[in-house]
Amino acid sequence: MGNVSTGTEFAGMHHLELAFLDDVAPKYLSLARPPHGLKIRQWKNRSAVPLINKLHAGLSGLKRQQATVLDHELVWLEGGNPEGSPVVLLHGFASNKENWLSLVPFLLKQHRLFVLDLPGWGESQFNANVPYGLDDQVARVAAWIENHVPGKAHVVGNSVGGLVSALLAGRHANLVQTLCLMNPAGGKGSDHTRFEAGLKEGRNPMIVESLAGAHTLMSLAIHNRAIALALAPVMAQDLINRRHVNRHLFHQMFVNAPNPNGPGMSATQAPTLIMWGKEDRLVHYTGAYTYQAIIPHADVLLFDGVGHLPMVEIPIRTAKALQEFWMA
Repeated sequence: MGNVSTGTEFAGMHHLELAFLDDVAPKYLSLARPPHGLKIRQWKNRSAVPLINKLHAGLSGLKRQQATVLDHELVWLEGGNPEGSPVVLLHGFASNKENWLSLVPFLLKQHRLFVLDLPGWGESQFNANVPYGLDDQVARVAAWIENHVPGKAHVVGNSVGGLVSALLAGRHANLVQTLCLMNPAGGKGSDHTRFEAGLKEGRNPMIVESLAGAHTLMSLAIHNRAIALALAPVMAQDLINRRHVNRHLFHQMFVNAPNPNGPGMSATQAPTLIMWGKEDRLVHYTGAYTYQAIIPHADVLLFDGVGHLPMVEIPIRTAKALQEFWMA
């Protein structure tokens, strides 16, 4: 998909890059409830995100941007220091660009921020007729950066956004100045969470059907109980409204697995930081060492008492760690 230059050419993915998908995908696809084709095609986005953006714009100065990139209409927030180095922030599954808003104020003065709704998510277009495999998403993000982000960027990705970021760095070295993987998905660690084990039984709390389901997901993603309790009712409406689309997007990641013969994250040349909250109940923190085995020059930073979303739970410490990494 797309005609974006790679900057480097490598053959084949590291075997560890596919270990999690190879282990989980066949069992999940055979046991999980399949996507409902009609409801996916009839889905309409009923989101409170535009209102949140208007309220936040007055505080941060970030502006909503929109453009057609390849086969999608993409939406992102942009702002900060116009002379600063560009920073790209990529959210995870069942999420959107607003996941980064707690972190944004601590980066604005020194950097120019580009906070994207990944294709199919948030305010960006969802299209039931196109594939959403990882290769497809990486190509779309690469085309967006090449056309809308000036120069090489500090790329930061959380969860599935981390997995997309890692593949992006391996395939498009010309676009990435540094890489930070924040609790990235897809790394098969030496241990696993109940969520990871449940996927092999067809269970997926990422697909939220009720307010109770939203509370369950927030408790898995966020270690700080007060923050989890506060966010669950705020997130519930969007999560429930998107449940059929989210089920489809999750299936797509497994059905359209990356091409093992193409370049992978092991080709990453950019300085890399793997940041992980040790209380992550979605993706086990030992996955950090799997990623480090794939990207040998990467450094690992673990946070005690923090879950899957460091930028939400500890935004000041997260910003400080990022600034120190970028300066080094």
